Amino acid sequence: MYEAFVKVSEEIDEEGSEFDFRYSLVDHLFTDALGWTREEGEGHVKFEEDRKDVLCYDDSDPPFPVVVCETKRPSHEIQYGDVEQLEGYMKGVGSAKYGILTNGHSFNLYRYDSDDLELSKVGDVDIGRIANADGPDSLSEEQQTVIGELEYFRQDRHVALGDADYFQKTYQEVPVGYQTGADDEGYEIFLEAIKDSLDELTDVMIRFFEDYKSRDEGSYPKDFLETTFPDWQEWREYTGKSDDAKETFCRETAYIVLNRTLFARIAEDKEIVGRTRLSSRGMANAIEMDGDGVYLEGLLDTYDEIDDHYPDLYELGIFDWWWVSKDKRGQFSDEERRKQQELDEELNYALATILKRLNRFDFEYVNRDILGHVYEDYLPKEERKELGEYYTPLEVVQYMLDSTGYRATESIGRRKVLDPACGSGTFLTEVTERLINHFLKKFDERSVHGLSADDARTVLERVEENVYGIDINPFAAHITQINLLFRTIDLYDKVTEKNPDYTMDGFEIHVADTLSPSTLEEQEESPEQGQSSLQQFADYNGRAQSFIDDRDAVDRLKDDEEFDLVVANPPYVRIQNLSDDVKETYSARYATAIKNFDIYVPFIERGLDWLSEDGKLAYICPNRLFTNDYAEEIRNRLGEEPITHLIDFKDTEVFDAATPYPCILSVDMTKEVDEDVKCARFAEEMEGVLEEIYHLDEWSGSEEAEEYDLFKYPQQRLREDNQDEYLKSWKPMPPDEREVHHKLAESSRFRLGEITDSVFQGLITGWNKVFVGEIVKEEDGIAYFVREGGDEPEPVEKQILRRLLKGNEIDHWGADWEGLWLLFPYEIESGDVELLSQRKLERQYPKTWEFFKRHEEELKAREGGKWEDEEQWWAFGRSQNLSKMEPDKIMTNIMSSYNRFVADTDGEYYFIGGGNAGGYGIQLTDEYAPTSEDHLYYVALLNSQVLEFYHKHISPIFGGKYYSYNKRYLEPHPIVLPSEGDSEEEITQIADSIQTKRQERTDLQYRTSDILNYLADYDRASTVLDLADSIDLDDDDYRQDPMRKNDKMEVDTEEVYQVVMKRGHTIDFGSESVRDFVYDLLKAQDRRLGRSEILNTEVPTEDDVLELMDEYRDDEEEIERLESEAEELQEELDDIILSEVYELDEEDVEVIDEFLEVW
Repeated sequence: MYEAFVKVSEEIDEEGSEFDFRYSLVDHLFTDALGWTREEGEGHVKFEEDRKDVLCYDDSDPPFPVVVCETKRPSHEIQYGDVEQLEGYMKGVGSAKYGILTNGHSFNLYRYDSDDLELSKVGDVDIGRIANADGPDSLSEEQQTVIGELEYFRQDRHVALGDADYFQKTYQEVPVGYQTGADDEGYEIFLEAIKDSLDELTDVMIRFFEDYKSRDEGSYPKDFLETTFPDWQEWREYTGKSDDAKETFCRETAYIVLNRTLFARIAEDKEIVGRTRLSSRGMANAIEMDGDGVYLEGLLDTYDEIDDHYPDLYELGIFDWWWVSKDKRGQFSDEERRKQQELDEELNYALATILKRLNRFDFEYVNRDILGHVYEDYLPKEERKELGEYYTPLEVVQYMLDSTGYRATESIGRRKVLDPACGSGTFLTEVTERLINHFLKKFDERSVHGLSADDARTVLERVEENVYGIDINPFAAHITQINLLFRTIDLYDKVTEKNPDYTMDGFEIHVADTLSPSTLEEQEESPEQGQSSLQQFADYNGRAQSFIDDRDAVDRLKDDEEFDLVVANPPYVRIQNLSDDVKETYSARYATAIKNFDIYVPFIERGLDWLSEDGKLAYICPNRLFTNDYAEEIRNRLGEEPITHLIDFKDTEVFDAATPYPCILSVDMTKEVDEDVKCARFAEEMEGVLEEIYHLDEWSGSEEAEEYDLFKYPQQRLREDNQDEYLKSWKPMPPDEREVHHKLAESSRFRLGEITDSVFQGLITGWNKVFVGEIVKEEDGIAYFVREGGDEPEPVEKQILRRLLKGNEIDHWGADWEGLWLLFPYEIESGDVELLSQRKLERQYPKTWEFFKRHEEELKAREGGKWEDEEQWWAFGRSQNLSKMEPDKIMTNIMSSYNRFVADTDGEYYFIGGGNAGGYGIQLTDEYAPTSEDHLYYVALLNSQVLEFYHKHISPIFGGKYYSYNKRYLEPHPIVLPSEGDSEEEITQIADSIQTKRQERTDLQYRTSDILNYLADYDRASTVLDLADSIDLDDDDYRQDPMRKNDKMEVDTEEVYQVVMKRGHTIDFGSESVRDFVYDLLKAQDRRLGRSEILNTEVPTEDDVLELMDEYRDDEEEIERLESEAEELQEELDDIILSEVYELDEEDVEVIDEFLEVW
């Protein structure tokens, strides 16, 4: 020790940094003298962190800090604030018993008492005086005492303790919580310990799972697992499928074991249970008496003990599939008994590690605020998504409860609340918080700790009696239980001060399918309803029976209960993801479950049925509720209920996951049905916007609020909207927009659907990787075709190819074809379509048949192998609309942020369809469009501001303010026929001019997109080397990505124009135009280039390059001119259509302009 101080003193530099001094201290004192290592494993010292200067870790699992050393630079004088800083570190760490504060001169030792949370000074010495002594024997008594105290800092005193010693000596070292003046090191260590424990438990549960599955038929663990696991998989269909069901099932099991263990430790430290069985002396004694299996036995014993206090959490259920009781073990063969013992030993070993970790934490002062964050913190967002857990943001939850009047300041003490899709309990935990705060106000207390035991019991029992939740996922229900338990643990702690034997009745949280009929309803429909496999298994297993008992409780809830508030974020699951049995059940039970419904629809119906006479409902669900055809009946039902709020978030993201865009729906049975509905729509995300809206004095928008609109909409009009003969949907909008919308409908006698033969979807090949590609070369009627799924050109007959658009190329007035072709193995005659037979392909299109044969296996394998046994496996996946591509048609992109219509009267283009991709086509009837030219008039209307305004009020919105342009939302467009107005000729002429300019612009854009398009007109009589002024290239491998242009000024003030191939590698030119040409030319190669290849690239002469670049820039200017002229013509056309065709006035036009600026 003495030598260490001498060396530290010798290396101190007054001007040196704190880090330099710290390095010296670690090197000589901590490493050489005290035995700590630099590498993690057997007790290591760490000193690179920003805040805690030097930390010594015991390298347990996880490593806990046991020594904290706060260093200051040698020129810094130690002050009282430095001592407070050290104390804050040590309180935050908790597990460190010893601390050092030093600047290289003054060396101060401290001892920390984690029970009293106090830091006491052991002593201090001057390092220089120790170094100047004649040796260790000449040190003063005080110096020797301080140096002797450093013996407690040695590595071997903190590493590799025996299990019994470990539990006694490390108990309650680290406080779990946020303390004033302390950092959160303890909380971070706790989270790390929990995450590691979860991973290890999951691995053990996977081994249990695999072992049970491999056992012989008739084995009890195998039978029970094979009964529970399929049921769990069925539940998971509602909450999000997992890529690895086994691992997810085992991980959820591990969560529950860990949550129970954690709660047991909290109960010990809060002295809710009488003795410590999992920690401290209780575990140490058990280890000394019987070291085998003590951790698993201790956990199960604690289950039994805490079961007396809160039975719901520890009642054995489906997630206890891994546990086998002693009586069942008695039926095992010797081999099965051996296997079970091996598994128990693995679990016992994992629990030993976990309980050692938890032993070091002090949970005595953990409160509901801290525990409320634990689950969310140790379960990462990505994993919550994988487990099907999507959290409704707190701001949304609070707004929904506020808007229904469920506030702490209101009379909510006896109001019954139900969340029928409770998930992890986001709504119910906030309900519980408000209920507790309500009673704190009533009892005039600031916190639960101020309540009497009797008052605390009143609050606790009100929570148990009035807060209900149902979820089909048992894991989600368990997490809700845990969250509510964490929120009420202080209340329970308070109650047990007076009555230690008090037992909670448990929360009304149930595992069930909310939408399934109750047993009574099933018996009424089918008296001979059979038992489920779970019911049959319950005859000899109590864990399955507990779920059946819970189902009975849910039956009573469904048949008998009414609620004052039903609040939920119901699951969004399309009917395609449900089993046939479930579809039939829901369709029979719920009148609103029609067409391809989403299950949030029957959830709304079920919620309404649960409401009491003065009940309220608040749901956040997809805003497709407003527009989709499957929601027609639920809109009818809601139209007869007193709706108070419709909050449409449009395309703003509310959740932290890819979910449908939501809306908030509120119903209040105390209101009149025909009152105005308070509506909102959001154009942009805005933090705190719901709270801002809630506190507004009046429900109306303001000019300052650009992010949202507030308006009222008559409920009678909602009913009328949903009876609209052209589009049954809700169309809430502000009054001025509604007036314009109504004028448009009134000004036209026809809708688009009434003047068309067909509004049709694009083609679905079923496998674009074969049928779609590019032509790289043509020779004698043969096209060399590179399919999307390949790289090599393959010969096919050009005659069988069609120009193809994928949807995004369909634009305003034109198509930006990107060179894709469709292999079209059909022939069409007089509208009849016939697939080319093998015989005809072999005779007329032999190259194409050879192409198909090469990809036969791939085509047969598409759509899950559906085509494996088909004779004509080269057909498209769908045969609809094959004959509609060549006749006159109007095309549009199915998903767009603006109206994009173009006429194709030459049958030039085919287009892809399917889902939210591709395009839609419109075929007008001969009566209303007898010639090809007539299509321009209708394209003019469809591309106008008028119909864009109309469309965006009736179509569902997607991300980026994209709208759907499918048949449902195209056919209602109001159309004024050309014969009904005086402007047909003028409109058609302007439309033709716009389309012509658009085509000219497209041609020029294609030409300017590649400098190679200009080279054909010039001889390549020079090289890049001839054009360059100077060259600084020495590599033989230049990539495209780093290439850039650079301008620089030389000393003689001459401008130099550079092509920079990469840093320090340049080609200099005296002309900007020449430089730009070479840059574009090299970029167009789209591959790696060598120095020699670059310099020897053949190019026109410098004069020709200058002429070529003038031509290029003229084309760019012409593009701008054409765009400007087309925009002016479009404005002129819009004016005519607005005022003369649809007869709108200036105020109407202003409404449309303001709307389209945002939407």
